[in-house]
Amino acid sequence: MTVKDEPLERLTNLTFAFLDAEQNGGRRLLTPSWVRDNVAGYSDRGEEASRKMFRRDIGVLRAAGVPIEIVANPDDSGQTGYRLQSEEYSLPELSFTPGEATVLALAGDMGLGRQLAAFARSGWTKLAAAGASRELGTVPVVSMVNDTAHLAPQTLDTLLTACRLGRRIRFSYSRGPVGQVSTRQMDVWGLVNHRDRLYIVGHDTDRDAVRCFRITRVRDIVAAGPASVVRPVDADLQLLVAEALRRGRELVDVRFTAPPGSAGELTGAAEYLGNHSHLLRNVDRDWFVRTAAAHAPQVIVTEPDDIRRSVIETLSASASASCHGAGAVLPGEETP
Repeated sequence: MTVKDEPLERLTNLTFAFLDAEQNGGRRLLTPSWVRDNVAGYSDRGEEASRKMFRRDIGVLRAAGVPIEIVANPDDSGQTGYRLQSEEYSLPELSFTPGEATVLALAGDMGLGRQLAAFARSGWTKLAAAGASRELGTVPVVSMVNDTAHLAPQTLDTLLTACRLGRRIRFSYSRGPVGQVSTRQMDVWGLVNHRDRLYIVGHDTDRDAVRCFRITRVRDIVAAGPASVVRPVDADLQLLVAEALRRGRELVDVRFTAPPGSAGELTGAAEYLGNHSHLLRNVDRDWFVRTAAAHAPQVIVTEPDDIRRSVIETLSASASASCHGAGAVLPGEETP
């Protein structure tokens, strides 16, 4: 049976009475007589005993850090008044830097539907109660549908530990759903989120060069000893990924059809020609093929023919590999 802690309950009631008085414009000061008549835990005592208990409790609260101010003779009653110094008691407004907000949002998104879901919801609930906002208007947009949804917590832990301790990792890598699987080793430098796609960046020991791998194309990540090449102090990982993805691209003009409200990633950047037809100029060929395949069958490529055939081949390859859990391939799997 649980034993009731009467002193703790009385102190809690008294603290809430001070907080309520601070928020109540008609009464900011508490007196011993008012406390005896209105706060549970004091009314069952005699007047003098209640007064002594109240003063003792005031000392306990002040020792615990609750800033209670004593005001002598606040009115004609002759009683000493007590009030809470709210400006010293309230916590400062909770805020995050853009980077911190992005990390928290990614962590929350990653937890949706997985083992981290309960922790993500609980953490954001507590932060919101403290005044935090999840509005990321000043930072890059983080989509709810991104590579983090496919990242297991154990994998993330292995990668972050390797980055923090300067370790080498070994993993299986495939350029696509039907590509050959190879074993690679990397002195990992960090994780980079680029356009809602997550990449690991570091020194590829097999190629003896800087490489980045999209996280959805690697699996079976394990620690493989200490790193031999550490991250240069001036290395900008975000820039490394962006430059790597720009190399070797072929720009093309593409015509396609898409019904209203679909494939916004494509139609939003295209010129509308009428009758559900769109023209996209100077677009990366590889990116378009994979994105159009991801939006099939709503998106239908009308020209050029070679891109139309590439989209069909991508869909066919993805369908044949679906039994292995692979989806449509997206660009930027590995730097050249």
